[in-house]
Amino acid sequence: MIKKSQDYVTIFNKTIYKAVTTTGWAVVIMPDSILIDNYHHGYTHIHFNPNKHDLKEKIKNQDQKQVYNIVCKHVHENEGLKVKKLIKELK
Repeated sequence: MIKKSQDYVTIFNKTIYKAVTTTGWAVVIMPDSILIDNYHHGYTHIHFNPNKHDLKEKIKNQDQKQVYNIVCKHVHENEGLKVKKLIKELK
């Protein structure tokens, strides 16, 4: 996996990364280690538990820019991260 590009923004102590590689894309929320990507399965999904990476939830949005914008807006409006609410917003 070779990174083609990476960008990030920090909002309310959450750093939101946006990365594109040769095999897909990802949006990562740190320090919570929440991963939204389209690797391996052919559809966009969120890994909401960093300790159990095999747990994932399919989300409808397939566009990285839209997912990134939803995540940034969520963190800004909630002054942090509310994982269950974010999953609903992404579905």
